[in-house]
Amino acid sequence: MPLSPSLRLASIDDLLLYRLGRLSATAGALVVRLCEGGYGITRREWAVVAQLYENGALPPSALAERMHRDRARTSRTLTSLVKKQLVTRTVTPADRRRARVALTPVGRQLYDQLMPSIQAINGQILSALQANEVVLFDDALARLQARAQRLVVELDPHWPKANRRRGLLARSPA
Repeated sequence: MPLSPSLRLASIDDLLLYRLGRLSATAGALVVRLCEGGYGITRREWAVVAQLYENGALPPSALAERMHRDRARTSRTLTSLVKKQLVTRTVTPADRRRARVALTPVGRQLYDQLMPSIQAINGQILSALQANEVVLFDDALARLQARAQRLVVELDPHWPKANRRRGLLARSPA
């Protein structure tokens, strides 16, 4: 019996993260078309709207952390959502550097309209699996996520810091 791609790992097409990225890009394209074409927001903006709907008002830094996004990109997304009147940013009077962001009533209405369609896309993709396979998949995904989080902690002190600008220079001896 031939090895499965995850056991074979012979090419980039066999790598788990590459395969998950392709799935995300393919399925994500449906979400992008729905969000941008139907509602005039980006997929990143949709994620912020959903997080604020489900978690209530948050400081922007907490939102970025919760979404596993960098603060600068999250800030730009929030600025766009404020301009679209989907989010409010309230500055704390005692400390002008501190703020909280929350959905406006229009933002909540957007979530209520868009979420069922996003859920339907997810449901249609998962319909490729039997109910028991979905349960097994969810369990496997949770275990993979936990393992990846442990790896980040284990490998962090030993791996170089990210620096895209240096390219191959990052590997050359100093």
